[in-house]
Amino acid sequence: MKIIVTPIVLIIAANFLTNVNYPHVYQPIVIGITLSIAGYLMEVAILKKGTFWISTATDFVISAFFIYILSYFFPGAYVTVGGAILTAALLTVIEFFVHLWLIKSGRARK
Repeated sequence: MKIIVTPIVLIIAANFLTNVNYPHVYQPIVIGITLSIAGYLMEVAILKKGTFWISTATDFVISAFFIYILSYFFPGAYVTVGGAILTAALLTVIEFFVHLWLIKSGRARK
């Protein structure tokens, strides 16, 4: 689910936020897949019943950092710090509910 939702959120952010610009469709898709993999690995390493807020906050920080830094590797891509923070906030809202579901369903147990 994450591997589909994350690139879609990045494409939406690129279309609606003036401080997030990806001139080619593949750029937010590559960044989204990278974020999905990093997010999954963080969930496996950190997420459990007592670390819900830490995991969610870590997702936000890592997402903002990756969005901002990885955008420099693509020609013509432009993302400001504010754009990276807003996009990461959108992703974090989704992750909030995913983390709740993972914990409540018992899939986040160690």
